[in-house]
Amino acid sequence: MSNNILIHYPKASSRPVSVNYKVSNEGDLKTITCVVPDKDNTPSWLELQKFELVAMKFDNAYDLVFEQRKFDRNLDTVLFLDKVFEKIMDLRQA
Repeated sequence: MSNNILIHYPKASSRPVSVNYKVSNEGDLKTITCVVPDKDNTPSWLELQKFELVAMKFDNAYDLVFEQRKFDRNLDTVLFLDKVFEKIMDLRQA
């Protein structure tokens, strides 16, 4: 993985979770492959250590593609994934 971000979830004051990620583009699709590298310090609510986020470009902005399997996880995990996507996209816009 080539990039790293820290995600403070569920609160801005929460202990940050480190996420390594790689972004690839294919046409109007953007795939973000993520890994939470520190298994020992992963929060108990986080059900995934590796995950992919797929987004499609609409009107010059990327929106996450709906994936039902994403919602088979607990709510904190789902919201964390959304926060990861938001932070990566914000960084790529800067």
